[in-house]
Amino acid sequence: RNEMRSLMVWLAVAIALQLLAGSLSADVKEYRVGIWYPTTKEGVMSLYKPVFQDYLTRVVGPILNVKFTVIVVDLEADLTAEKLIESNQIDFFYSMAGRMACVEVEYDWIVIASARARALGKEVGAQGTIIYSHKSNTDITSIKDFKGKRIGLAHMLSASFYLSKQVLQEQGVELFRDAAEVVFYGNDYGSQLQDVLGDKIDVGFTASTVLYQRYADSIPQLNFHATLTNATFEDEIYPFPTSTPLTPYFSLAASPNVPAAVKREVQRALRVLDANSPEAKAGSLSNFTTPASQFDVRASMEKANLFGAQGGGHCFSPFDDLRDLISCPDGYVVDSEKGLERRCAANNLACPKGFPCYCSPCIRTMSVEVYPSEVVLGLASTLFALNLAVVVFWAFGIELGGCCGRPVRAIRQHVEAAAA
Repeated sequence: RNEMRSLMVWLAVAIALQLLAGSLSADVKEYRVGIWYPTTKEGVMSLYKPVFQDYLTRVVGPILNVKFTVIVVDLEADLTAEKLIESNQIDFFYSMAGRMACVEVEYDWIVIASARARALGKEVGAQGTIIYSHKSNTDITSIKDFKGKRIGLAHMLSASFYLSKQVLQEQGVELFRDAAEVVFYGNDYGSQLQDVLGDKIDVGFTASTVLYQRYADSIPQLNFHATLTNATFEDEIYPFPTSTPLTPYFSLAASPNVPAAVKREVQRALRVLDANSPEAKAGSLSNFTTPASQFDVRASMEKANLFGAQGGGHCFSPFDDLRDLISCPDGYVVDSEKGLERRCAANNLACPKGFPCYCSPCIRTMSVEVYPSEVVLGLASTLFALNLAVVVFWAFGIELGGCCGRPVRAIRQHVEAAAA
């Protein structure tokens, strides 16, 4: 009888624990992490699901009764970071420095951790941008030779675009005026590299760290242009070639709606990530550090008219009209869509693999002098007064005396005689 009673108690306790576990699991709070990286959706999941979904759920989940789910963003027009942020469908966002600068200002998100990457056995907390061409292309020896060439761009909101564009300007080359063709590769850095190697385009802009992480085998076939010597970021020398100043590597930002306790535990978990763990190795990560400043990134984006140009701190989405992202030098404007199509066809320049492209999109505009409104109004008033005076003298010249009456009367008589 005692054994039966003990068994009944044990069963009651087991059932209670199961009910309690079911109740707790039903109350688990889900946090969704939006992630962008220059690869396919499947590639993003294989690289970062282990860290931002599996690892965070395993480490932070038991502490706060939460779980994390990875959402791939900015690869489809309906799943941009902007749309998901505005509809409260993501709580965290992991992406490049340009995107971090945008969400900080436009949506009041907070960068809570910055990643350190691993590439060829080296650890880096920065991202450089390299301007490159194929070694077989002997027509290109310097940036000045880019005029009349086909140039491939990376993501329009990446440092690979806007910082490289500034490097060209410093060498007297205006990207959208002087290039024969500009091809927009978006997230597909691999296709850009293959098209340079296949001589379908002449020049490419890409992220140095990503190049050495994913395409190191192709590097011996490339020439690098305008490389900097001993480029540093936060007192650390960058180990790879770069043509531009450095920016932070990828970072993680959190929505203002995420509780402070959740942000804190996520930060702690990422900082103690073991560089030799399967999760870190999957994403070519070393660890995470305190947030890197995005101030210089934001200033560079403003200079390139990629941020703030729309007013109110608006950032361009990767799926905005590409023509809106083209900035022309003084004396030039962006040609019409039909004009751009005609120019590409006339020069037998096709867009590689269907990627959007434009052929010398900046065209010269007519020179028009613009005067202040006060000057225009003053001139108009003066002309009106002179015209009124002529009418008065013409109509009433006979009655006027002194120095003016006779000349006006004589002129009027002469005109009337000629008319007769």
